[in-house]
Amino acid sequence: MKVSRGVWLMLLASLSFGLMNVSVKFVHHMPVSEVVFFRAIVQIFLSLIVLFQLKQSPWGKNPRLLAMRGLFGSIGLFCYFYTLQVMPLGNAIVIHYLSPILTTLVAVALGDEKNHPLSYLFFAICLMGVVVVNGVSQVVTLAGVIAGLGGALFSAFAYNTIRRLKNLENPNVVVFYFPLITLPLSLLVGGLYDDAWRWPLGVEWLWLLMTGVTTQLGQFFMTRAYQSDKASNVSAISYAGIIWGAGFGVLLFEEQYQWLQFVGMGMVLLGMLLNVRINLRREAAQ
Repeated sequence: MKVSRGVWLMLLASLSFGLMNVSVKFVHHMPVSEVVFFRAIVQIFLSLIVLFQLKQSPWGKNPRLLAMRGLFGSIGLFCYFYTLQVMPLGNAIVIHYLSPILTTLVAVALGDEKNHPLSYLFFAICLMGVVVVNGVSQVVTLAGVIAGLGGALFSAFAYNTIRRLKNLENPNVVVFYFPLITLPLSLLVGGLYDDAWRWPLGVEWLWLLMTGVTTQLGQFFMTRAYQSDKASNVSAISYAGIIWGAGFGVLLFEEQYQWLQFVGMGMVLLGMLLNVRINLRREAAQ
């Protein structure tokens, strides 16, 4: 069975975001708004270089939709980075990966797509897996869970806005608007809530740079993926990030997971694979 281009692009995006998660985790002692600020700086710089080389205007033709994409993505980003800092890497990622389910449900609610009836059963398997992973953990906080759920929801809104921009905007312009909106928001949040901003030291500069570079790659691959395939197929592939998260957490941060948590991760991956398979079969039959 042939795998679509969108699926391969999302696999590359999930790996890039996995490396981003590692970078954020290494600067967990810094305020979220400061990490977001430096990430936005790097992204804007890289985006402008690409747009300049392509001789492409950075402002686009649909500023309202582009700004909405940036706003939804920024809110989701703040929530997600907070969960990365207060929870184990694997737990934070599993909660965040409710966003593919929400992405598909939002797309169906908006009338943009139709979903196979069995997909809802597979989504339920994924959801139960998320509950299992976090329900047996002793280090999960209520604030972290709420932030994770909020991040997943706003990410779903952002991804569906990307779908609406298909064939309307250059993918590099869509990517550019994300840090463009994030930058002033990070300064606002930092000024209102964070009083511990400080100048990065030593290797912290490297991790902040990596946060921006890997995010840029991930955003580019993800944007192209959502513009190349159905949200129900593409969003499910992002669950591969759970594998990166658990692996990096164990290898780099000496995190420990109970056997039941690995069962929960397996349930999430199983639901993902079953959903992709049923949608590919349906498309092949059409």
